[in-house]
Amino acid sequence: MKAADTTSGASLLSSLNAHIEQAARAAREAQGLDGPVAASTWPALRSARRFAETWERLGAELQVQQARQRAPQNAGPLNPHRLMVETLARMGELSPHYLRRFLAHAETLMWLEQAQGQLKQPAAQARGRAGKTVKAGRGKRSA
Repeated sequence: MKAADTTSGASLLSSLNAHIEQAARAAREAQGLDGPVAASTWPALRSARRFAETWERLGAELQVQQARQRAPQNAGPLNPHRLMVETLARMGELSPHYLRRFLAHAETLMWLEQAQGQLKQPAAQARGRAGKTVKAGRGKRSA
C-alpha cells in the first residue's frame, strides 16, 4: 500500500468519525441531552435481541439438563439436590423467561462469591507471610 493510499484512508476515517460525531450531537440536541448519548438511548438491533434471547434460553435449558444428569439416582423425596433440580425443571416448563432470570441472578451471586474469595486469598497469604517472618525472627533471637 502506498503512502498516499494510507493518507487518503486516514482522511476517510477521520471524515467518517466527524460525521458520526455530528450525527450524535444532533441526536443529543433533538433529545435535549447535554452530555454524551448513553448506550441505552440507542436500541439494540432486533436480530441481536432475538439472538441474545435464544442464546439465553438455550443456555438455561442446557444448565437444567446438566443438573438433571448430575442429580443422584437413588435420592429420597426430600433430598435438597433432587428438590432443586425438579424445581428448576418445573420452573422452565411454567415460565422459561423466569427461569432465565433466576439462573442469571444465581450465576451473578456465584460470581460475586468467587470474586470475594479471590480477594480474601491475597490478604490471607500476606498475613501468613508476615506471621512466618515474625516467627523466624523470634527463633533467631532465642538461639
